Amino acid sequence: MNKRLIVNGLGLAVLMLLALGLGVYSAHRQAEQQITARPIPGMLWPNPKTIHPFTVIDHSNQAFGREQIISKWSFMFFGYTNCPDICPVTLALMSQVYKKLANMNQLDQVQTLFVSVDPERDSSEKLAQYVSYFNPDFIGLGGSQQQIDALTSQLGVPYYRHKTDTDTEHYLVDHSGSLFISDPAGRLVAILSTPHDADEIANRFVAIKKFIEAQS
Repeated sequence: MNKRLIVNGLGLAVLMLLALGLGVYSAHRQAEQQITARPIPGMLWPNPKTIHPFTVIDHSNQAFGREQIISKWSFMFFGYTNCPDICPVTLALMSQVYKKLANMNQLDQVQTLFVSVDPERDSSEKLAQYVSYFNPDFIGLGGSQQQIDALTSQLGVPYYRHKTDTDTEHYLVDHSGSLFISDPAGRLVAILSTPHDADEIANRFVAIKKFIEAQS
């Protein structure tokens, strides 16, 4: 056999092995990046959503906006005080989450915001009584319909009021059961869907917090 052909054949084989090795390495790196990009269920990474300026009214009848979520981790839950089930269950569960985070030394700079999607019935006074029943540190947020919609629309929070001309007091409101988490940079970084579990929420939050802080 011609030596040149043998050499050329070996060279081609080496090139094929190198190409195969590069392909495997590239696929491995891509898989690693995908795992790194979304390591925790519900986490919006690598594309967190910046929360733009908004103004609502807190349960102390004070203005509350983007400035009040900067430098803090915020759990946001959207509901209403006349809710018969999911709202009281979720707020009671979040009170348990607070205790678990405190035991883990992870409660510093954490706040829970209960945002009413029924501002016509949920006054500041009513919100104050409602959220304090579950935890004195919870913050109730209301305001005008326009103010609430300015926040829900940018976060993609759905809700629908079953209000009619003949029922202006006892109607129900369909709303999301998810927990929305924003980071100290004012970005929506995670949406935790139902069903909720206190241990899982606490552990997932700590994992999200550590991951985000590691990227800073």
